[in-house]
Amino acid sequence: MKAAPKLLKTLLLLTAFCVSSWFFMPWRQVGTAVLTEARRHLETRGAELSFAGVEAVSGGFQVRNLNLSSFARFSFRTLTLKPHLLDSLLVLTPVCSVTFEGAEAVMGQPMSLGDGGATVTLGPDSVLLEGLRSNGEFSLNGFLAIDPGAMRIARANAAVRVPQSFEENMEALQAFLPLVREGSGRWFLRREEARASQ
Repeated sequence: MKAAPKLLKTLLLLTAFCVSSWFFMPWRQVGTAVLTEARRHLETRGAELSFAGVEAVSGGFQVRNLNLSSFARFSFRTLTLKPHLLDSLLVLTPVCSVTFEGAEAVMGQPMSLGDGGATVTLGPDSVLLEGLRSNGEFSLNGFLAIDPGAMRIARANAAVRVPQSFEENMEALQAFLPLVREGSGRWFLRREEARASQ
């Protein structure tokens, strides 16, 4: 019975240490390290990542003028990433919220993505984006699960809206993406998880 108070005291001290470390985390340096590693990883897959600077914000970091180029180019005036410590501990994998402002996509023509965000979970085999939303002329609302090894969408259920001038390109993109058209101007990214054969 005497061990119980000692164990409780140890747990409280450990919790206090973790919480204080979290609040005094050097977020600017963490952000720079994360982006540098992401850029190195993307380069091996033929994609380019660039950014103008990183600033610490409460509980995370903000990136200025981030650009990602592969088959299309995406740019963000600001992108803010805030890790979720408790959620990450519960699922034993990194979980964070990502919000962005002033985003643009270029796929043959420039289109505003506007402002938005998602909750991102980095699993061993997938990157899950839940609550994905954007409010520009090109918008996404729903969820995506991306297989980074195969560089493909593994699962998805997201409504997609594009400018009318881009509509005909959506039909061509159906050869590469799980796009489904439902009515005039209504598109969805839909792919169910593949089930193992019985």
